[in-house]
Amino acid sequence: MPENYEELIKRCYQCGTCTGACPSAKITGTFNPRKIIAYMLLGSKNKMISDDVIWLCVACHACAERCPELVYPSEVLFQLKNAATAEGNFPAAVKDEALQVYNTGTTVEPSAPIERRRIKLGLPEFPVVNVDEIQKIMEVTGIDKKLEFNGKTLKEQKNEEEEKQ
Repeated sequence: MPENYEELIKRCYQCGTCTGACPSAKITGTFNPRKIIAYMLLGSKNKMISDDVIWLCVACHACAERCPELVYPSEVLFQLKNAATAEGNFPAAVKDEALQVYNTGTTVEPSAPIERRRIKLGLPEFPVVNVDEIQKIMEVTGIDKKLEFNGKTLKEQKNEEEEKQ
């Protein structure tokens, strides 16, 4: 599979199989992989990376599995999301989730009831997450700066939250 979306989309003949297979398209009524590919074919990358619709892809890859031309629409969407992120354009929920990962190492912290159920089911305890390592990775890769909110990095946001408590 080519790494560059520009090569992938050249294969698309707009059959619509991707959209027909897409659960997000069925549910939202606004997400349409075929239209996104069409915009890309017309050279509208900037329009797409500034449009929040690209974030509606749930990465199930149903489109990629069914595409007769192996365009891999989900891969194209990953690349668009990466380009949007590089431009600092992503939904607030993504920032919130990244801050949660930065602070705790997980997207959802385990709660006491979940821990009790895990014990009751004989499941192991959640592993201890090395938050310092995750923060270092986010800082070294520059993700912390891409996720600035009100001009503050993730570290500054975390410090503010700690001061409030």
